[in-house]
Amino acid sequence: MSGPTQTAPAHDQRRLLDVQALDTRLAQIAHRARTLPEHAAIAALDGTERSLRDELVAARTVASDVEREATRAETEVEQVRSRAERTSARLAAGGTPPKELQQLLAEAEALTRRLRTLEDAQLEVMERQEAAAEAAAALEERAAGLSGERAKLVAARDTALTAAREEHDRTGAQRAGAIGQLDKGLVALYEQVRARRDGLGAAAVVGETCGGCRLPFTGTFRVRVAAAAPDDVVQCEECDRILVRSPEPELRR
Repeated sequence: MSGPTQTAPAHDQRRLLDVQALDTRLAQIAHRARTLPEHAAIAALDGTERSLRDELVAARTVASDVEREATRAETEVEQVRSRAERTSARLAAGGTPPKELQQLLAEAEALTRRLRTLEDAQLEVMERQEAAAEAAAALEERAAGLSGERAKLVAARDTALTAAREEHDRTGAQRAGAIGQLDKGLVALYEQVRARRDGLGAAAVVGETCGGCRLPFTGTFRVRVAAAAPDDVVQCEECDRILVRSPEPELRR
């Protein structure tokens, strides 16, 4: 800066630090709302739930396939058992010619072997059916647990966001009241600088250092600051932020 670009009441300049503090607070509230741990936890849980849904679809498909296989096995067993019972009934009735009797005996023996094989296969399918049902049930139970966990996280997030919004509204109202009483030209300059400088438009002079960029004043600029009138608006030569100076001695009389 080559020198003061405008003037504003010294007390307005000092009160600008109150506005800056409120702006900083508003930024902190917004940052806190954006970075709530619940956001990350919900996102991670959503990913887990998507994977779990895929697993559950696969498990239910397996269970459905095995159930159909079990139904077919039961039908085959019933068919062969019914045939075997009819054959046994014919043998028990007697009066069967010798040649046909031999055929019936051979058929009964074959049906018995076939029934034993089918029953063994049915047992194996039933065991797989039970295992598939248990696997699907376990995944469903886990999904229900995740759903409950997510509901708690969402509730906690919403509570935190509501609190942040309320605090933001209160702080915003304080800011509006504070900045509305300041010199309009000073406010316009402050807003311009704040937009360019990461939300920090005004900083206190700390000794002979800018409280914004933390850099010490050069010799020439130090003289310029010391010579500036109380109502002169001085901006840092390095970061361009409005420098808020302590009251001049005559203001402390």
